Amino acid sequence: MSDTSGGGGWWMASDGAWYPPELHPSAGNPGPATVPFDPSALPAFGTTTSTGFSPWSGAATPGALAMGMAGTPGTPGAPGTISPPPVRGGGGALDALDTFTIGPSQSQSPRQSPSRVRSSRRRSPRVMLVGAVLVAIVALCLVVVTSVGSGGSGAWTDSSLHVVGSPVVAGRMVLVVDVSSHHQLELSAVDPANGSIAWRRPYSASEITPGVAFGPTVLGNTVLALTPEGGTDDPGVFVKGVDVSTGRVLWSVPQPLVLSDAPAVCAGGQSFCLATYTSDTTTGLAILDPTSGAVVGAVNGPERNMAVAQPGSITEGDLWQTDASVPTLVQTSATGQQAWTKSVASLFGGSQYDPDNGWDFLVEGSLDIGSVAPQATASVLPLGGFKTVGISGSDGAVQWSVPGAFYCGGGLQFLASDVVCQFTGVARQNASSVTMSGVGLTLEGLDPSSGTTTWSRQVLDPKSLSLGTNVAFADATHLVVRLASGTRVVLDVRTGAIEPVSANQVFWCEQSPTYSVQVPQGAAVGGKRQGAPVFTSCSATGASVKGRPDADPSTVGVRAGGFFVWPTPHGLQAARLPT
Repeated sequence: MSDTSGGGGWWMASDGAWYPPELHPSAGNPGPATVPFDPSALPAFGTTTSTGFSPWSGAATPGALAMGMAGTPGTPGAPGTISPPPVRGGGGALDALDTFTIGPSQSQSPRQSPSRVRSSRRRSPRVMLVGAVLVAIVALCLVVVTSVGSGGSGAWTDSSLHVVGSPVVAGRMVLVVDVSSHHQLELSAVDPANGSIAWRRPYSASEITPGVAFGPTVLGNTVLALTPEGGTDDPGVFVKGVDVSTGRVLWSVPQPLVLSDAPAVCAGGQSFCLATYTSDTTTGLAILDPTSGAVVGAVNGPERNMAVAQPGSITEGDLWQTDASVPTLVQTSATGQQAWTKSVASLFGGSQYDPDNGWDFLVEGSLDIGSVAPQATASVLPLGGFKTVGISGSDGAVQWSVPGAFYCGGGLQFLASDVVCQFTGVARQNASSVTMSGVGLTLEGLDPSSGTTTWSRQVLDPKSLSLGTNVAFADATHLVVRLASGTRVVLDVRTGAIEPVSANQVFWCEQSPTYSVQVPQGAAVGGKRQGAPVFTSCSATGASVKGRPDADPSTVGVRAGGFFVWPTPHGLQAARLPT
């Protein structure tokens, strides 16, 4: 990601930044050959609905934040949203379970989820913005433990861990997905007391879209390991349930799968949901029992969850983009059956809206709330074309619609109170750069139940706030902004109230790095993937400073074993919590 073009083929995304040709949503990925799935592993199901969805058991509890970007399998797309592979094929029927095969598609990949209660941490981006900088992998395998404070309490930094999947607490461990100095993914369990590695297992991104950041997927004392079927560059994976405490394999799905999306905890928190390729152009959802790995359900069509679990949380949700050729969303019910399916155009009011252009969703109460980006034309992105809608989770009815991009299109993903960014003007691309000259930005507080604006403030720096990189924030509800006068203030995004920046105040700043992994020869993106956010200490201007902010927000790190643990550009870091 860059503020200026790197030459021929570079393109402008919906965040106003330039990206290299290989990260364009239209960049293809040849994908691996279809991998057969053992039909005996799947149960028989009851009557399939008229749309081809098979019933499965489980409860839906919406409430998760989703930010990602568009992209084809093997290709990250526009920043600020999770990546879907663009050329989505028509759906097949999972009720014909004897033909349930798992293989990569040359097209799809969406994600969104409903757990109607916010989790303790904001998503991992998951999903998230395409990173501005490829963070160098620190090869020094060393845990540095330093003593801080008069009481002798310890702080530590593990520089051997290049964290690319946000930490999650399970049992007495902190789990992360990291990438080794050999560009191979690992699932690592870290003892929060001293930063030592308890166990590690090889991990694979399978065919998860490179623009989608993902982290550990945990239920109870079981974490999923995506073990490469062959080499670490093999998209086929054996899905294994691993004991969090010991790293011992508890169960393994007998046949290899190729995933179209990152594994998720199904809405309701009772099962694992795996979106897999069922053919080169179709996808399906396999639901696994976390205690045995048995397949307890299947749904035809879902290809990408439209929300990711907030960092530190486990549950994703039940709103999915499907493998239909026309951009379509489907919501599954509390009983695991199709609640409704609607085209994105009907929900957002126009065919210019497509998750492959970018999207950002959060599920709150009974509503799926979010934005889908409009299409850029002739090197011009109409920033005023964004809208945010509240969709009923029960029937798909649009309850309200307001102008503006939810969370600035994902740039403000570190906040935990809803905001809409209402732009005026356009972002323009020329031969060497992208400009947002003359673009105006009004930040607005949002009542998610009604769509009502609760406060409004005109601010400067629309490009920085859209990217979200090195924007200073004190905690999950206090953001540093520049008013129209040019004065920097701390904005309370719950109320719209402002206060001056304190002298020498230390803030958090987020970075969204990319990283490289081994991939099959000839893969379109050369192994470049989007990592989960990492965090540094900064001043109100975003400059790096020493010290640590006063607050330990759940959107930055996790609390475990008396420590606050968070990912940095230089490893996993921990500080002892006050007693």
